[in-house]
Amino acid sequence: MNNETQAKKTILIVGATGYIGSAVVAEAVKQGHRVIAVTRSAKGSDKLQGAEVVQADVTDPASIGAAIGTDVDAVISCLGCHSGLAKDFDAIDYQATLNVLNAAMESGVKEFVLLSAICVRRPELPLQLAKLKFEDELMRSGIDYTIVRPTAYFWVFDSQKKMIAKGRPGFLIGSGEQSCHNPISKEDLAEFMVGSIGNEERRNRVFVIGGPEVPGNVITYKDALTMIFESQGKEPRFLSVPGWAMTGMIRITWVLGLLFRKVGEFSELLKIIYYYMRYDMRAAGYGTDTFEQHVAHTIGQPGGK
Repeated sequence: MNNETQAKKTILIVGATGYIGSAVVAEAVKQGHRVIAVTRSAKGSDKLQGAEVVQADVTDPASIGAAIGTDVDAVISCLGCHSGLAKDFDAIDYQATLNVLNAAMESGVKEFVLLSAICVRRPELPLQLAKLKFEDELMRSGIDYTIVRPTAYFWVFDSQKKMIAKGRPGFLIGSGEQSCHNPISKEDLAEFMVGSIGNEERRNRVFVIGGPEVPGNVITYKDALTMIFESQGKEPRFLSVPGWAMTGMIRITWVLGLLFRKVGEFSELLKIIYYYMRYDMRAAGYGTDTFEQHVAHTIGQPGGK
């Protein structure tokens, strides 16, 4: 089913101000749907052009229940906790998303599209376990669903661009070549998610997708940093942290995190970073945007993002 023939619907989007959520809002508006963007506060709502903005707290069942009217056809959840302790991931990726699902079903919503993550196929971390727990709830709920497990996003690979611009070396764990990825752009991912609404071929299925499987997008972390250096006209320079040192840092910060929350959050972040550095995150290719194009069009430009 293509975008031209897709029936226009009322779509409610939670996690609407996030990196992927804002792109999903823009894509849904572009496709001509009526879009309701749920936000926790007015902050970031300027990114939601063309959408009706509703403030609600997804951690409060009554609040999110009031936000979902009886005329909503589909919900797209882009909720996700990007940092915190184990209990924080469970609170957002599982419980808050479950609050949204329950409210949607009570309001008669027919479809639910979930943004999950490719890493749940090899669960080791609290983040992944929380996502899997909700996926199970969604599959057993009886509502029509589409679960999307994308590979890494472009920002994962260009997160060091500001430091590189300041003349600092790129940081690697080990060789930086232990894992291979085909990252997906937020625009391509948003198009897939919105295109899943009303799409019979994607009903009650799980999709693991990445960006195009072409040169310039099938990359290691070292490849990505090299592209950033070259886009800024700099000779690539790297500082490698041995795997054993990373493991030791994770253990030390985990122990200290039992006493200090901020240290505990840092420890969980280190676990996520190290996970993505060790395991391949390749998936079936989708879309047209490549990381190489992204670097050329944004990072190498003055003020590029």
